[in-house]
Amino acid sequence: MLTFLTSLITPDIMTLLLSIASLLLGPIIYMTGHKNPTARRILDGVIILTIAVIIIVHIIPEALRHTGWLAALIITLGLIFPIILERLFHKAANTAHLFIIGLAIVGLLIHAVIDGVALLSENEIALTYAIVLHRLPVGITIWCIARPNFGLPVTAALFALVILSTVAGFFIGPLLLNLAETQTLDLLQAFISGSLVHAIIFRHGHKH
Repeated sequence: MLTFLTSLITPDIMTLLLSIASLLLGPIIYMTGHKNPTARRILDGVIILTIAVIIIVHIIPEALRHTGWLAALIITLGLIFPIILERLFHKAANTAHLFIIGLAIVGLLIHAVIDGVALLSENEIALTYAIVLHRLPVGITIWCIARPNFGLPVTAALFALVILSTVAGFFIGPLLLNLAETQTLDLLQAFISGSLVHAIIFRHGHKH
């Protein structure tokens, strides 16, 4: 039985499970950080440094080499997208406007689907590592925005939707990758790189 289960857990599946665990670990780290802020700062520094090295050394140079100036534009769009999402969530929390809340959630779920596609082994292995690490600050951000404004049940439902969206992106990913051209994959990686850059540049700008 154990051998059968082990055979089902491919490297891709393991990466998916790690990304989910990383997302759920975010709130735990945040709450633990209240008791030990030094440990949280050290962990934050290690995560950010690792993501920065992966992006600067591996992902962005490859994207620029293959697609040139277009990659730079897509990276910029990827950088802006998380900023728009966070502002939408803050505005939704302040105004309780259902349309804005729905728009913010849809954007978050689209981002989760893209993360799921990016976890596949067909992409750069460095990118999958960066995505797994990136899910920690994503989990913290969702918790910090949703928990105080919408309550625990809504926050738990939001985490469940993000996980389901990531799983959906992971399983439809092979079909999308088979249909996509090489340049399209490079641009997808460039977009994700932009969102990872956001985690580095703006990590100290959040209230949490």
